[in-house]
Amino acid sequence: MEDRFDYIEGRLEQLIPHSSCLLASVHACGILSDILVATAAKHTIPLAVVPCCHSRKRIVLQHASSYAKDMYDDIINTKGSIPDLADKLDEARMIALDKAGLDVKEVFLPSLFTGKGRLIMGFSKSNGQAQFESNISSHDEQIPNQTLRRKGQMPPLESTSSSSSIISKPVFMRGFTIPCQDDIEHKRLVSKLAGREAAVKRKELMHNRHHDSSPKMDISVWLPDEDVGLSGDALSAIVESKHSVKCSVQKLEQYVNPAGRRSITFRVQYSGFDTTILSFDKAKVMHDELYKLIPDAFPGIECR
Repeated sequence: MEDRFDYIEGRLEQLIPHSSCLLASVHACGILSDILVATAAKHTIPLAVVPCCHSRKRIVLQHASSYAKDMYDDIINTKGSIPDLADKLDEARMIALDKAGLDVKEVFLPSLFTGKGRLIMGFSKSNGQAQFESNISSHDEQIPNQTLRRKGQMPPLESTSSSSSIISKPVFMRGFTIPCQDDIEHKRLVSKLAGREAAVKRKELMHNRHHDSSPKMDISVWLPDEDVGLSGDALSAIVESKHSVKCSVQKLEQYVNPAGRRSITFRVQYSGFDTTILSFDKAKVMHDELYKLIPDAFPGIECR
């Protein structure tokens, strides 16, 4: 049974939804419920979610579905406490799914498990697109320009402005998305992302400087008049002779100042072997060491 499932550690915004998948979550805390609802509404795909930790904080609700923006607006701007906050928020979520063209069903969970918990389900309609257009047309009549949003209005799932979009920024986890299409090709892609080892490597990469597994740093030197054998290969050899890493060096540019003094800049890339992620801090230590070794290895050269 276990070989039918792949467990991937990531962000909900990194899902690439597809109509062949079901978005499902038990006790999706606060913002997680709104991201799931927004994703299901945007792509008109099935959803089953048990919300929890209801909150009307703007920083939470800014990620909610745009299809119920009036209701979310009222929740945010109501003064004082809202005794039935959970009911109002879940109602807004269900209306958002309905306006997106999904059949919506609400089921209350047995009190044995939770006092007020509910399961919200959205099912695809055969005429989902037509239903979406008829439901949303009158809703948008008061907003002729969708790019202009009033205070409290929920942003859409996707936006040209990174500050108002809930799609995770590429720099956060470069190239990391989770395809949900139910076919052999995409299942293979998902399997490669699954597991603790893959998750640890992604986190290492995320926290590395510039999110790069092989850090790059520049080094500039003043050149003497005579040729002392300085080259990219020579610099690589120095690093690799002292450390168990791969080092590649690219010549970037040469510069001559008004006095005629020449300089050159190299870009040095430090890489671990195989798929090892080399931390920026370790690469920086090697780079600083290279700076100190160059004048001795190439007499007459000065590091800038």
